[in-house]
Amino acid sequence: MWLVRTAAIGGRLLLLAVLVWLLAGLAVKLTLLLVTVAVALLLAGVAAPLVGWAHGRGVPRWVAAGGAVLLLLAALVGATVGLGARIADQLPQLRDQFQSVASDLSQRFGIQLPGAGSSSGGGSGTSQGGSSGGGTSAGDFLGPAQTAAEVLIGIFLTFALAFLFLTSGPGMWTWLLGKFGGRVREDVDAAGRAAWTTVGGYVRGLTIVAVFDAVGIGVGLLLLGVPLALVLAALQFLASYIPTIGAFVAGALAVVVAYGSGGLGTAALVLALVVVVQQVGNDVIEPYVMKNRLPLNAAMVLVAVTAGGLLWGIAGALLFVPLAAAMSAAAHEVWVRHGSPPVAGG
Repeated sequence: MWLVRTAAIGGRLLLLAVLVWLLAGLAVKLTLLLVTVAVALLLAGVAAPLVGWAHGRGVPRWVAAGGAVLLLLAALVGATVGLGARIADQLPQLRDQFQSVASDLSQRFGIQLPGAGSSSGGGSGTSQGGSSGGGTSAGDFLGPAQTAAEVLIGIFLTFALAFLFLTSGPGMWTWLLGKFGGRVREDVDAAGRAAWTTVGGYVRGLTIVAVFDAVGIGVGLLLLGVPLALVLAALQFLASYIPTIGAFVAGALAVVVAYGSGGLGTAALVLALVVVVQQVGNDVIEPYVMKNRLPLNAAMVLVAVTAGGLLWGIAGALLFVPLAAAMSAAAHEVWVRHGSPPVAGG
């Protein structure tokens, strides 16, 4: 009897594994569409309280939604243009810092890093490229043009969907709930609202934490006289949206730049600055602003970031944590409604 049960359970697990594999393959093929929908939902979740506040004071919903979307688009364009111009202006200095650090580590500790001695080998590489690359084919432009087109299409779809979610979201949700009945409809409604509240609160809270980290580290870098302080602060802000890994990478980059410009003492001070600011942000600011809106422990956050990065790259690393938090909040709500709270408090 136990053999029959084991075979049945094994068959179901195998079927589930095949289904997950097929869904993962489909997700990879539909990356652009799924990413745009997910980002649009996140933006709508962030702007929903503002739209609701304006609509409650007599502003038509479509006007409030349009204003919120335009405000988000202006912030994105302004940040991209401003940060891109500053990075482009200071990129040679940043490259020199990395080459200096790589050469210094190579001489002191025998660690060979990319960039060490690149200045000496750059001339030969250029001459070889000049002799071998006499012409440029159409294929050299096709890849960048296709990528640029996908980015523009993705941005357009994201903000268009965010506007539709903000204006017609309640109607869409009512239509979806109409496909269910009885207790199932109530469960779906409660789970969806719990997921929506969790995602919106998480993104807004994470933005506050990212601003705190960027301002704290940026001011400290300016006081220590580290070059590229504003660029490093901006990168810290952006990287903070990738939990755990993003903050670590941005902090390590600041330490490397400090080491290249001021030596080991400055690097040690910057390392202490990064650790203190990020710990205050994670242990004091984050619990206060998020108010337990992230129903995931540190291990699950790391797994979600890694899985998202492997599946969708940087976009997946950004999106998988709020998506996992939404699913966890929805499941928790259903469990509680059925009188079966999760083991160990969720």
